[in-house]
Amino acid sequence: MRGIQLLTMLLIGCLWVAGHASRERGGRLRSQRRGKTAVGGGVEKKRRLQRLQQGPCSYTFILPELGALSDPRPLAEGAVVGRGAQRDAPTPGWEGPPTELRRMSPGKLQHLESAMRNTSQWLQKLEASLQLGAGRKGARLQHQAVQDQTATMLELGSSLLSHNVQQTHKLSLVEAKVLNKTSRIEVQLLENHLSTNRLEKELLLQTNQINRLHHHNSRLEQKVQMLESQQRGQLEDLKEGKNQLQAMVKSQMVAMESLERQLMVARRNSTALQMTQAQLMASVHSLLTMMSSTTVHRWRDCTDIFKAGHSTSGLYDIYITNISQPVQVYCDMETSGGGWLVFQKRFDGSVDFQRTWREYKMGFGDPLGEQWLGLEALHRLSLLGQYSLRVELRDWEGNQVYSQYDLFNLAGESHRYRLVARGYSGTAGRQSSLSSHGMAFSTPDQDNDNCDTCKCALMLTGGWWFEACGLSNLNGMYYSLGQNIRKVNGIKWHHFRGPSYSLQSTAMMVRPYDF
Repeated sequence: MRGIQLLTMLLIGCLWVAGHASRERGGRLRSQRRGKTAVGGGVEKKRRLQRLQQGPCSYTFILPELGALSDPRPLAEGAVVGRGAQRDAPTPGWEGPPTELRRMSPGKLQHLESAMRNTSQWLQKLEASLQLGAGRKGARLQHQAVQDQTATMLELGSSLLSHNVQQTHKLSLVEAKVLNKTSRIEVQLLENHLSTNRLEKELLLQTNQINRLHHHNSRLEQKVQMLESQQRGQLEDLKEGKNQLQAMVKSQMVAMESLERQLMVARRNSTALQMTQAQLMASVHSLLTMMSSTTVHRWRDCTDIFKAGHSTSGLYDIYITNISQPVQVYCDMETSGGGWLVFQKRFDGSVDFQRTWREYKMGFGDPLGEQWLGLEALHRLSLLGQYSLRVELRDWEGNQVYSQYDLFNLAGESHRYRLVARGYSGTAGRQSSLSSHGMAFSTPDQDNDNCDTCKCALMLTGGWWFEACGLSNLNGMYYSLGQNIRKVNGIKWHHFRGPSYSLQSTAMMVRPYDF
Protein backbone atom coordinates (compact mmCIF):
# COMPACT_ATOMS: atom_id res chain seq x y z
CA MET A 1 0.00 0.00 0.00
CA ARG A 2 2.80 2.42 0.92
CA GLY A 3 4.67 1.51 -2.28
CA ILE A 4 1.63 2.32 -4.44
CA GLN A 5 1.35 5.79 -2.81
CA LEU A 6 5.04 6.48 -3.52
CA LEU A 7 4.64 5.39 -7.16
CA THR A 8 1.55 7.62 -7.52
CA MET A 9 3.41 10.68 -6.18
CA LEU A 10 6.33 9.91 -8.47
CA LEU A 11 3.93 9.78 -11.47
CA ILE A 12 2.39 13.13 -10.50
CA GLY A 13 5.82 14.69 -10.28
CA CYS A 14 6.79 13.30 -13.68
CA LEU A 15 3.59 14.63 -15.23
CA TRP A 16 4.27 18.06 -13.77
CA VAL A 17 7.75 18.15 -15.19
CA ALA A 18 6.48 16.98 -18.62
CA GLY A 19 3.77 19.65 -18.65
CA HIS A 20 6.27 22.27 -17.61
CA ALA A 21 8.61 21.28 -20.41
CA SER A 22 5.78 21.23 -22.96
CA ARG A 23 4.71 24.75 -22.06
CA GLU A 24 8.28 25.97 -22.25
CA ARG A 25 8.70 24.51 -25.73
CA GLY A 26 5.38 26.02 -26.88
CA GLY A 27 6.40 29.39 -25.54
CA ARG A 28 9.75 29.22 -27.30
CA LEU A 29 8.14 28.32 -30.63
CA ARG A 30 5.64 31.20 -30.35
CA SER A 31 8.45 33.57 -29.45
CA GLN A 32 10.43 32.48 -32.47
CA ARG A 33 7.40 33.12 -34.76
CA ARG A 34 6.60 36.54 -33.30
CA GLY A 35 10.19 37.58 -32.96
CA LYS A 36 12.02 38.95 -30.10
CA THR A 37 9.89 41.76 -28.77
CA ALA A 38 11.23 41.77 -25.26
CA VAL A 39 11.80 45.27 -23.93
CA GLY A 40 13.48 45.67 -20.54
CA GLY A 41 10.63 45.33 -18.10
CA GLY A 42 8.01 45.90 -20.92
CA VAL A 43 6.08 42.63 -21.24
CA GLU A 44 3.95 41.55 -18.30
CA LYS A 45 4.42 37.90 -17.34
CA LYS A 46 1.25 35.89 -16.59
CA ARG A 47 0.85 32.62 -14.80
CA ARG A 48 -1.16 29.81 -16.43
CA LEU A 49 -2.95 26.81 -14.89
CA GLN A 50 -3.26 23.56 -16.85
CA ARG A 51 -6.09 21.15 -15.72
CA LEU A 52 -6.20 17.58 -17.05
CA GLN A 53 -9.17 15.19 -16.61
CA GLN A 54 -8.38 11.43 -16.71
CA GLY A 55 -11.28 9.17 -15.73
CA PRO A 56 -12.54 9.99 -12.19
CA CYS A 57 -9.28 11.90 -11.41
CA SER A 58 -8.31 15.49 -12.34
CA TYR A 59 -4.77 16.96 -12.27
CA THR A 60 -3.87 20.66 -12.06
CA PHE A 61 -0.39 21.88 -13.10
CA ILE A 62 1.07 25.39 -12.54
CA LEU A 63 2.86 26.34 -15.77
CA PRO A 64 5.90 28.63 -15.79
CA GLU A 65 5.69 32.35 -16.74
CA LEU A 66 5.49 33.22 -20.41
CA GLY A 67 8.79 34.12 -21.93
CA ALA A 68 10.75 32.67 -19.09
CA LEU A 69 12.71 30.58 -21.55
CA SER A 70 14.24 32.75 -24.32
CA ASP A 71 16.94 30.48 -25.54
CA PRO A 72 15.57 27.55 -27.60
CA ARG A 73 18.76 25.63 -27.25
CA PRO A 74 18.98 22.82 -24.76
CA LEU A 75 20.54 23.88 -21.50
CA ALA A 76 22.88 21.95 -19.39
CA GLU A 77 21.75 20.76 -16.02
CA GLY A 78 21.97 23.59 -13.53
CA ALA A 79 22.48 26.36 -16.25
CA VAL A 80 21.01 29.84 -15.61
CA VAL A 81 17.94 30.82 -17.67
CA GLY A 82 16.21 34.20 -18.01
CA ARG A 83 16.71 36.39 -15.00
CA GLY A 84 19.14 34.17 -13.18
CA ALA A 85 16.66 31.32 -12.31
CA GLN A 86 17.86 27.74 -12.56
CA ARG A 87 16.17 25.38 -15.05
CA ASP A 88 15.07 22.94 -12.30
CA ALA A 89 14.09 25.59 -9.78
CA PRO A 90 10.45 25.44 -8.65
CA THR A 91 7.91 27.74 -10.25
CA PRO A 92 6.89 30.68 -8.12
CA GLY A 93 3.67 29.97 -6.25
CA TRP A 94 4.32 26.24 -5.94
CA GLU A 95 3.92 25.08 -2.35
CA GLY A 96 6.29 22.19 -2.57
CA PRO A 97 5.74 18.46 -2.77
CA PRO A 98 2.71 16.80 -1.25
CA THR A 99 2.56 15.88 2.43
CA GLU A 100 3.18 12.22 1.65
CA LEU A 101 6.47 13.19 0.01
CA ARG A 102 7.52 15.25 3.02
CA ARG A 103 6.79 12.24 5.34
CA MET A 104 8.95 9.86 3.37
CA SER A 105 12.16 8.51 4.80
CA PRO A 106 15.48 10.02 3.51
CA GLY A 107 16.28 6.83 1.57
CA LYS A 108 13.01 6.90 -0.33
CA LEU A 109 13.40 10.67 -1.02
CA GLN A 110 16.83 10.08 -2.47
CA HIS A 111 15.40 7.32 -4.66
CA LEU A 112 12.62 9.68 -5.79
CA GLU A 113 15.07 12.50 -6.51
CA SER A 114 17.19 10.11 -8.57
CA ALA A 115 14.13 9.03 -10.56
CA MET A 116 13.14 12.71 -11.09
CA ARG A 117 16.67 13.50 -12.16
CA ASN A 118 16.65 10.70 -14.70
CA THR A 119 13.26 11.87 -16.00
CA SER A 120 14.54 15.44 -16.29
CA GLN A 121 17.56 14.26 -18.22
CA TRP A 122 15.28 12.23 -20.53
CA LEU A 123 13.08 15.28 -21.08
CA GLN A 124 16.12 17.43 -21.77
CA LYS A 125 17.28 14.95 -24.35
CA LEU A 126 13.79 14.93 -25.88
CA GLU A 127 13.77 18.73 -25.92
CA ALA A 128 17.13 18.81 -27.58
CA SER A 129 15.96 16.39 -30.27
CA LEU A 130 12.84 18.51 -30.82
CA GLN A 131 14.93 21.67 -31.15
CA LEU A 132 17.13 19.97 -33.71
CA GLY A 133 14.02 19.21 -35.83
CA ALA A 134 13.13 21.74 -38.47
CA GLY A 135 10.00 23.69 -38.81
CA ARG A 136 6.61 23.96 -37.27
CA LYS A 137 5.51 20.50 -38.32
CA GLY A 138 8.36 18.92 -36.46
CA ALA A 139 7.58 21.01 -33.36
CA ARG A 140 3.91 20.00 -33.62
CA LEU A 141 4.88 16.37 -33.94
CA GLN A 142 7.20 16.72 -30.99
CA HIS A 143 4.46 18.41 -29.02
CA GLN A 144 1.98 15.67 -30.04
CA ALA A 145 4.43 12.96 -28.94
CA VAL A 146 4.84 14.67 -25.58
CA GLN A 147 1.07 14.84 -25.18
CA ASP A 148 0.75 11.15 -26.11
CA GLN A 149 3.40 10.29 -23.57
CA THR A 150 1.60 12.38 -20.99
CA ALA A 151 -1.72 10.64 -21.75
CA THR A 152 -0.04 7.27 -21.44
CA MET A 153 1.42 8.23 -18.07
CA LEU A 154 -1.98 9.54 -16.96
CA GLU A 155 -3.59 6.22 -17.96
CA LEU A 156 -0.89 4.41 -16.03
CA GLY A 157 -1.57 6.57 -12.99
CA SER A 158 -5.30 5.93 -13.34
CA SER A 159 -4.72 2.17 -13.49
CA LEU A 160 -2.46 2.43 -10.49
CA LEU A 161 -5.12 4.34 -8.58
CA SER A 162 -7.73 1.75 -9.58
CA HIS A 163 -5.39 -1.00 -8.46
CA ASN A 164 -4.88 0.94 -5.22
CA VAL A 165 -8.67 0.98 -4.65
CA GLN A 166 -8.88 -2.76 -5.32
CA GLN A 167 -6.01 -3.43 -2.96
CA THR A 168 -7.70 -1.24 -0.35
CA HIS A 169 -10.93 -3.27 -0.77
CA LYS A 170 -9.01 -6.53 -0.49
CA LEU A 171 -7.23 -5.19 2.57
CA SER A 172 -10.63 -4.37 4.11
CA LEU A 173 -11.80 -7.93 3.42
CA VAL A 174 -8.59 -9.33 4.92
CA GLU A 175 -9.06 -7.05 7.94
CA ALA A 176 -12.66 -8.29 8.32
CA LYS A 177 -11.46 -11.88 8.13
CA VAL A 178 -8.74 -11.12 10.67
CA LEU A 179 -11.34 -9.57 12.98
CA ASN A 180 -13.60 -12.61 12.49
CA LYS A 181 -10.75 -14.99 13.26
CA THR A 182 -9.75 -12.79 16.21
CA SER A 183 -13.31 -13.00 17.60
CA ARG A 184 -13.28 -16.78 17.07
CA ILE A 185 -9.94 -17.02 18.82
CA GLU A 186 -11.31 -14.92 21.71
CA VAL A 187 -14.36 -17.24 21.95
CA GLN A 188 -12.06 -20.27 21.85
CA LEU A 189 -9.84 -18.67 24.51
CA LEU A 190 -12.95 -18.11 26.66
CA GLU A 191 -13.98 -21.75 26.16
CA ASN A 192 -10.44 -22.86 27.00
CA HIS A 193 -10.57 -20.70 30.12
CA LEU A 194 -13.88 -22.29 31.17
CA SER A 195 -12.55 -25.79 30.46
CA THR A 196 -9.40 -24.89 32.42
CA ASN A 197 -11.58 -23.87 35.36
CA ARG A 198 -13.50 -27.16 35.14
CA LEU A 199 -10.24 -29.08 34.99
CA GLU A 200 -8.96 -27.15 38.02
CA LYS A 201 -12.12 -28.06 39.93
CA GLU A 202 -11.79 -31.72 38.91
CA LEU A 203 -8.11 -31.62 39.89
CA LEU A 204 -9.10 -30.19 43.27
CA LEU A 205 -11.67 -32.97 43.74
CA GLN A 206 -9.07 -35.58 42.74
CA THR A 207 -6.62 -34.03 45.21
CA ASN A 208 -9.22 -34.24 47.98
CA GLN A 209 -9.93 -37.87 47.12
CA ILE A 210 -6.20 -38.62 47.15
CA ASN A 211 -5.92 -36.98 50.57
CA ARG A 212 -8.84 -39.08 51.84
CA LEU A 213 -7.20 -42.21 50.42
CA HIS A 214 -3.93 -41.29 52.12
CA HIS A 215 -5.81 -40.88 55.40
CA HIS A 216 -7.57 -44.23 54.85
CA ASN A 217 -4.24 -45.88 54.02
CA SER A 218 -2.72 -44.49 57.21
CA ARG A 219 -5.57 -46.00 59.23
CA LEU A 220 -5.14 -49.31 57.42
CA GLU A 221 -1.43 -49.23 58.18
CA GLN A 222 -2.24 -48.68 61.85
CA LYS A 223 -4.62 -51.66 61.78
CA VAL A 224 -1.98 -53.77 60.07
CA GLN A 225 0.50 -52.79 62.74
CA MET A 226 -2.01 -53.75 65.41
CA LEU A 227 -2.60 -57.11 63.70
CA GLU A 228 1.15 -57.65 63.46
CA SER A 229 1.49 -56.96 67.16
CA GLN A 230 -1.35 -59.43 67.87
CA GLN A 231 0.31 -62.02 65.65
CA ARG A 232 3.54 -61.51 67.54
CA GLY A 233 1.66 -62.09 70.79
CA GLN A 234 0.09 -65.25 69.38
CA LEU A 235 3.47 -66.48 68.20
CA GLU A 236 4.82 -65.91 71.66
CA ASP A 237 1.88 -67.88 73.05
CA LEU A 238 2.59 -70.67 70.57
CA LYS A 239 6.18 -70.74 71.64
CA GLU A 240 5.02 -70.93 75.24
CA GLY A 241 2.65 -73.78 74.33
CA LYS A 242 5.49 -75.52 72.54
CA ASN A 243 7.62 -75.24 75.65
CA GLN A 244 4.75 -76.67 77.69
CA LEU A 245 4.39 -79.55 75.24
CA GLN A 246 8.08 -80.25 75.48
CA ALA A 247 7.78 -80.25 79.24
CA MET A 248 4.83 -82.64 78.98
CA VAL A 249 6.83 -84.91 76.69
CA LYS A 250 9.63 -84.95 79.19
CA SER A 251 7.20 -85.78 81.96
CA GLN A 252 5.71 -88.56 79.82
CA MET A 253 9.19 -89.92 79.21
CA VAL A 254 9.75 -89.95 82.95
CA ALA A 255 6.39 -91.70 83.43
CA MET A 256 7.31 -94.29 80.79
CA GLU A 257 10.57 -94.98 82.52
CA SER A 258 8.64 -95.42 85.78
CA LEU A 259 6.24 -97.82 84.03
CA GLU A 260 9.14 -99.82 82.65
CA ARG A 261 10.53 -100.18 86.14
CA GLN A 262 7.12 -101.23 87.41
CA LEU A 263 6.92 -103.75 84.54
CA MET A 264 10.19 -105.26 85.64
CA VAL A 265 8.81 -105.56 89.13
CA ALA A 266 5.62 -107.12 87.73
CA ARG A 267 7.62 -109.70 85.84
CA ARG A 268 9.35 -110.67 89.00
CA ASN A 269 5.99 -111.20 90.62
CA SER A 270 4.47 -113.18 87.73
CA THR A 271 3.52 -116.07 89.95
CA ALA A 272 1.47 -113.83 92.21
CA LEU A 273 -0.21 -112.27 89.17
CA GLN A 274 -1.18 -115.68 87.78
CA MET A 275 -2.80 -116.57 91.07
CA THR A 276 -4.63 -113.26 91.03
CA GLN A 277 -5.79 -113.90 87.47
CA ALA A 278 -7.24 -117.26 88.45
CA GLN A 279 -9.15 -115.60 91.26
CA LEU A 280 -10.45 -112.95 88.87
CA MET A 281 -11.62 -115.58 86.39
CA ALA A 282 -13.55 -117.31 89.13
CA SER A 283 -15.16 -114.01 90.07
CA VAL A 284 -16.09 -113.35 86.44
CA HIS A 285 -17.76 -116.74 86.10
CA SER A 286 -19.73 -116.09 89.23
CA LEU A 287 -20.83 -112.67 87.93
CA LEU A 288 -21.89 -114.15 84.61
CA THR A 289 -23.95 -116.69 86.44
CA MET A 290 -25.64 -113.97 88.44
CA MET A 291 -26.37 -111.86 85.32
CA SER A 292 -27.88 -114.81 83.51
CA SER A 293 -30.29 -115.28 86.38
CA THR A 294 -31.50 -111.66 86.27
CA THR A 295 -33.39 -109.66 83.55
CA VAL A 296 -31.24 -107.14 81.57
CA HIS A 297 -32.67 -104.02 79.78
CA ARG A 298 -30.89 -103.41 76.43
CA TRP A 299 -31.32 -99.70 75.68
CA ARG A 300 -29.99 -98.30 72.37
CA ASP A 301 -29.55 -94.67 73.51
CA CYS A 302 -30.53 -92.17 76.19
CA THR A 303 -33.87 -91.50 74.49
CA ASP A 304 -34.91 -95.11 75.14
CA ILE A 305 -33.88 -94.67 78.77
CA PHE A 306 -35.85 -91.41 79.03
CA LYS A 307 -38.92 -93.04 77.52
CA ALA A 308 -38.54 -95.93 80.01
CA GLY A 309 -39.20 -93.43 82.80
CA HIS A 310 -35.67 -92.47 83.84
CA SER A 311 -35.64 -88.65 83.96
CA THR A 312 -32.52 -88.18 86.09
CA SER A 313 -29.25 -87.23 84.44
CA GLY A 314 -26.44 -89.69 85.13
CA LEU A 315 -24.59 -92.83 84.01
CA TYR A 316 -26.43 -95.53 82.07
CA ASP A 317 -25.44 -98.61 80.07
CA ILE A 318 -26.52 -98.81 76.44
CA TYR A 319 -26.01 -101.51 73.81
CA ILE A 320 -24.70 -100.33 70.47
CA THR A 321 -24.95 -102.42 67.31
CA ASN A 322 -21.99 -104.80 66.71
CA ILE A 323 -20.49 -104.01 70.11
CA SER A 324 -20.84 -107.05 72.42
CA GLN A 325 -20.21 -105.26 75.67
CA PRO A 326 -22.47 -102.51 77.04
CA VAL A 327 -21.19 -98.96 76.75
CA GLN A 328 -21.42 -96.71 79.79
CA VAL A 329 -22.57 -93.23 78.83
CA TYR A 330 -23.72 -90.02 80.51
CA CYS A 331 -27.35 -89.10 79.72
CA ASP A 332 -28.55 -85.47 80.03
CA MET A 333 -32.23 -85.68 80.92
CA GLU A 334 -32.75 -81.95 81.55
CA THR A 335 -31.38 -79.88 78.64
CA SER A 336 -34.00 -78.95 76.00
CA GLY A 337 -36.39 -81.75 76.96
CA GLY A 338 -33.77 -84.39 77.87
CA GLY A 339 -32.85 -87.67 76.19
CA TRP A 340 -29.36 -86.44 75.15
CA LEU A 341 -26.38 -88.83 74.95
CA VAL A 342 -23.22 -86.84 75.83
CA PHE A 343 -20.19 -87.99 73.80
CA GLN A 344 -17.83 -85.06 74.52
CA LYS A 345 -17.43 -83.00 77.69
CA ARG A 346 -14.77 -80.57 78.92
CA PHE A 347 -14.83 -78.22 81.90
CA ASP A 348 -11.61 -78.35 83.97
CA GLY A 349 -8.73 -79.66 81.81
CA SER A 350 -8.28 -82.82 83.91
CA VAL A 351 -8.12 -85.10 80.84
CA ASP A 352 -5.46 -84.75 78.17
CA PHE A 353 -7.07 -84.57 74.71
CA GLN A 354 -3.77 -84.73 72.82
CA ARG A 355 -4.36 -88.33 71.73
CA THR A 356 -3.70 -90.66 68.81
CA TRP A 357 -6.08 -91.82 66.09
CA ARG A 358 -6.73 -95.14 67.88
CA GLU A 359 -7.53 -93.43 71.19
CA TYR A 360 -10.02 -91.08 69.50
CA LYS A 361 -11.51 -94.11 67.74
CA MET A 362 -12.00 -96.18 70.95
CA GLY A 363 -12.65 -93.29 73.36
CA PHE A 364 -11.07 -92.09 76.59
CA GLY A 365 -11.84 -90.19 79.79
CA ASP A 366 -14.48 -90.52 82.51
CA PRO A 367 -18.21 -90.28 81.70
CA LEU A 368 -18.74 -88.38 84.96
CA GLY A 369 -15.83 -86.02 84.20
CA GLU A 370 -14.14 -85.02 80.99
CA GLN A 371 -14.76 -87.60 78.29
CA TRP A 372 -14.59 -88.58 74.59
CA LEU A 373 -16.99 -91.47 73.90
CA GLY A 374 -15.20 -92.74 70.79
CA LEU A 375 -15.65 -92.29 67.02
CA GLU A 376 -16.52 -95.92 66.34
CA ALA A 377 -19.31 -96.06 68.95
CA LEU A 378 -20.66 -92.72 67.70
CA HIS A 379 -20.61 -93.96 64.09
CA ARG A 380 -22.53 -97.15 64.97
CA LEU A 381 -25.02 -95.13 66.98
CA SER A 382 -25.72 -92.83 63.98
CA LEU A 383 -26.56 -95.91 61.89
CA LEU A 384 -29.70 -96.48 63.99
CA GLY A 385 -31.53 -93.54 62.37
CA GLN A 386 -31.50 -89.79 61.88
CA TYR A 387 -29.96 -88.01 64.87
CA SER A 388 -29.72 -84.36 65.92
CA LEU A 389 -26.57 -82.75 67.31
CA ARG A 390 -26.42 -80.14 70.08
CA VAL A 391 -23.27 -78.27 71.18
CA GLU A 392 -23.32 -76.49 74.57
CA LEU A 393 -20.71 -73.71 75.04
CA ARG A 394 -19.75 -71.50 77.99
CA ASP A 395 -17.13 -68.75 78.18
CA TRP A 396 -15.18 -67.46 81.17
CA GLU A 397 -17.58 -64.51 81.59
CA GLY A 398 -20.50 -66.86 82.32
CA ASN A 399 -22.20 -66.58 78.91
CA GLN A 400 -23.77 -69.89 77.86
CA VAL A 401 -24.91 -70.53 74.28
CA TYR A 402 -25.67 -73.48 72.03
CA SER A 403 -25.60 -74.63 68.40
CA GLN A 404 -28.09 -77.27 67.24
CA TYR A 405 -28.14 -79.23 63.96
CA ASP A 406 -31.22 -81.15 62.79
CA LEU A 407 -29.18 -83.67 60.79
CA PHE A 408 -26.12 -85.41 62.24
CA ASN A 409 -24.30 -88.28 60.60
CA LEU A 410 -20.83 -89.78 61.10
CA ALA A 411 -19.30 -92.03 58.44
CA GLY A 412 -17.12 -95.06 59.23
CA GLU A 413 -13.37 -95.33 59.60
CA SER A 414 -12.88 -96.08 55.89
CA HIS A 415 -14.27 -92.57 55.21
CA ARG A 416 -12.12 -91.01 57.98
CA TYR A 417 -15.21 -90.59 60.21
CA ARG A 418 -16.52 -87.78 58.00
CA LEU A 419 -19.00 -85.52 59.81
CA VAL A 420 -22.16 -84.13 58.20
CA ALA A 421 -24.10 -81.52 60.22
CA ARG A 422 -26.95 -79.56 58.62
CA GLY A 423 -29.96 -77.49 59.64
CA TYR A 424 -28.19 -75.05 61.95
CA SER A 425 -29.98 -73.03 64.64
CA GLY A 426 -28.99 -71.62 68.00
CA THR A 427 -27.42 -68.70 69.84
CA ALA A 428 -23.68 -69.33 69.24
CA GLY A 429 -23.42 -67.00 66.26
CA ARG A 430 -25.39 -66.12 63.17
CA GLN A 431 -23.90 -69.02 61.26
CA SER A 432 -22.40 -72.37 61.96
CA SER A 433 -18.78 -72.91 62.94
CA LEU A 434 -18.97 -76.44 61.52
CA SER A 435 -18.84 -77.04 57.78
CA SER A 436 -22.06 -78.51 56.37
CA HIS A 437 -20.60 -80.37 53.38
CA GLY A 438 -18.66 -83.00 55.34
CA MET A 439 -15.24 -82.92 57.05
CA ALA A 440 -12.82 -85.76 57.78
CA PHE A 441 -11.45 -86.29 61.29
CA SER A 442 -7.73 -85.61 61.89
CA THR A 443 -5.31 -86.38 64.72
CA PRO A 444 -1.62 -85.56 65.15
CA ASP A 445 -0.66 -88.99 63.80
CA GLN A 446 -3.18 -89.05 60.92
CA ASP A 447 -3.64 -85.86 58.86
CA ASN A 448 -6.92 -85.78 56.91
CA ASP A 449 -7.53 -82.03 56.70
CA ASN A 450 -7.80 -79.95 53.51
CA CYS A 451 -4.74 -77.80 54.20
CA ASP A 452 -2.02 -78.70 51.66
CA THR A 453 0.81 -76.83 53.37
CA CYS A 454 0.09 -77.53 57.05
CA LYS A 455 -1.10 -80.12 59.56
CA CYS A 456 -3.92 -78.61 61.52
CA ALA A 457 -3.93 -81.29 64.25
CA LEU A 458 -0.27 -80.55 65.04
CA MET A 459 -0.64 -76.78 64.84
CA LEU A 460 -3.99 -76.45 66.66
CA THR A 461 -3.52 -79.61 68.84
CA GLY A 462 -6.08 -82.34 69.56
CA GLY A 463 -8.28 -84.38 67.22
CA TRP A 464 -11.09 -82.63 65.30
CA TRP A 465 -12.92 -82.17 62.00
CA PHE A 466 -10.52 -79.40 60.94
CA GLU A 467 -11.22 -79.09 57.22
CA ALA A 468 -8.59 -76.34 56.39
CA CYS A 469 -7.87 -75.61 60.07
CA GLY A 470 -11.50 -74.47 60.22
CA LEU A 471 -13.59 -72.28 62.48
CA SER A 472 -13.77 -74.54 65.53
CA ASN A 473 -11.83 -77.01 67.69
CA LEU A 474 -13.42 -78.19 70.95
CA ASN A 475 -10.62 -80.71 71.63
CA GLY A 476 -7.75 -78.19 71.74
CA MET A 477 -5.52 -77.23 74.65
CA TYR A 478 -7.38 -76.27 77.84
CA TYR A 479 -6.37 -72.80 79.14
CA SER A 480 -7.51 -71.45 82.48
CA LEU A 481 -8.81 -67.94 83.12
CA GLY A 482 -6.20 -65.27 82.37
CA GLN A 483 -4.39 -67.43 79.86
CA ASN A 484 -7.30 -68.01 77.49
CA ILE A 485 -6.82 -64.90 75.33
CA ARG A 486 -4.97 -65.05 72.00
CA LYS A 487 -4.80 -68.85 72.04
CA VAL A 488 -5.27 -70.19 68.51
CA ASN A 489 -4.73 -73.78 69.72
CA GLY A 490 -7.28 -73.55 72.56
CA ILE A 491 -10.95 -74.59 72.76
CA LYS A 492 -12.51 -72.29 70.18
CA TRP A 493 -15.82 -71.69 68.43
CA HIS A 494 -15.22 -68.88 65.93
CA HIS A 495 -18.71 -67.38 65.59
CA PHE A 496 -19.13 -67.24 69.38
CA ARG A 497 -15.95 -65.65 70.77
CA GLY A 498 -13.64 -65.46 67.79
CA PRO A 499 -10.64 -67.47 66.55
CA SER A 500 -8.29 -67.00 69.51
CA TYR A 501 -10.53 -67.17 72.62
CA SER A 502 -10.30 -70.42 74.60
CA LEU A 503 -13.68 -71.37 76.20
CA GLN A 504 -14.29 -72.61 79.76
CA SER A 505 -16.57 -75.62 79.08
CA THR A 506 -18.14 -77.55 76.21
CA ALA A 507 -20.52 -80.50 75.77
CA MET A 508 -21.52 -82.35 72.59
CA MET A 509 -24.62 -84.58 72.65
CA VAL A 510 -26.96 -86.40 70.25
CA ARG A 511 -30.51 -87.75 70.29
CA PRO A 512 -32.97 -88.98 67.64
CA TYR A 513 -34.37 -86.24 65.41
CA ASP A 514 -37.99 -87.36 65.98
CA PHE A 515 -37.76 -87.24 69.80
